[in-house]
Amino acid sequence: MKLYILILAIALVACSSTENDSSSPAQDNNVSQNLTSQTPESAVDNVPESERVYFFQHRILPEWTFTTEGLFFEDLIRGEFSKLKQAATDIVSKDFAENLDVLQIPTKDAVLITFPEPRGLTNCFFVIIQRTNNSFSYYTYEKTMSFGDDDHFKGVVGTWSSEGSHGNLGPRTYTSPANFIEDVLGK
Repeated sequence: MKLYILILAIALVACSSTENDSSSPAQDNNVSQNLTSQTPESAVDNVPESERVYFFQHRILPEWTFTTEGLFFEDLIRGEFSKLKQAATDIVSKDFAENLDVLQIPTKDAVLITFPEPRGLTNCFFVIIQRTNNSFSYYTYEKTMSFGDDDHFKGVVGTWSSEGSHGNLGPRTYTSPANFIEDVLGK
């Protein structure tokens, strides 16, 4: 637990100096400034929920995935979700944390995290964390807006790298976790 708290503190302080993806740099800066310049109890009160969700899904979880030497992933594989849910409660809300779900996918050495239905653009429906040998992949399925005449798109598959860069793998039309798993991990 101390390692997670240390990493959370480092992420909160360092967030404003990390590379931002082009879709929401103002969002990241606003969240990190508000979260790091206030006491922990009052920090989340002044940041809109959508921005706290983004920060949790796009900054905290990738940070834990890539910097805990596999400890975060191992907790999820073993069914230990207390640290994940506590961080979700602290950063977003108790209701958000209570509605997280984690599914282990042992045949792919992966886990699927399902979130409450996203309200804000770029907030995630799902995240997949996969281990391949000693490295990790972090995939997101993010709520998107319509693209011109193609209003049937529901989300965009994205990735985060260990270096902090965000990749866009394109729009999709599904909203089911099974479709996301098959899309990212194959059958």
